[in-house]
Amino acid sequence: MATEVQSAKKEAYKRGEDQGRADALAGRPYADPPRDGTRGEKDHYANGYDWGYEQGRAQKLDLVVWQEGGVEDAPGGLGTTINICVRTPNWSETVDAGEREHVFTAPTGFRWNGMVGAQYKRMDQTTGGSLPPVQAKVDADGRTLTFTYHVHLNTTDQDKDCIVYTCGLEAVDGAKLGRYTDGVAQLGTAPPAKLKAEVIEDED
Repeated sequence: MATEVQSAKKEAYKRGEDQGRADALAGRPYADPPRDGTRGEKDHYANGYDWGYEQGRAQKLDLVVWQEGGVEDAPGGLGTTINICVRTPNWSETVDAGEREHVFTAPTGFRWNGMVGAQYKRMDQTTGGSLPPVQAKVDADGRTLTFTYHVHLNTTDQDKDCIVYTCGLEAVDGAKLGRYTDGVAQLGTAPPAKLKAEVIEDED
């Protein structure tokens, strides 16, 4: 019986550790799991979470994120796409960061349509890698796009150089003409990138 109790406590600690590390690496706030003070499974889970969260915070995600090229669309138009690129600082480091939360905020006057594609783009402009589909969610007003995706670079000949996320974007009805630079691409704990797009006049 004592062995079973100890095993359950170890499993609870491991679950807490895994969740804490995952939350920290995704940039989510500390969850402060409940404790009951009995040194039971709940306390072990919370202790594991604390340790995992601290370890995750210490594990820096050293990636460069940026927007490729300019983007423009007119309200009521056909929409457009924006490419958000990810690489290591020197292009050749090996990174296997696991599942990371991506949070993309559209610039003022724009909203996401929920379409996201992922591919690898090499320095010679060829593409490679058979990547799984991106399961993305868009919030009610269309400004925030979120998804979790396995981030890895330069681990094989297929995932070399750069990940490119191609996301569907459209100008909202009534958006004022102009260039907006207040969008943000946040990938886990990597430094955020600025997203920019221009609302133009419909030519029709």
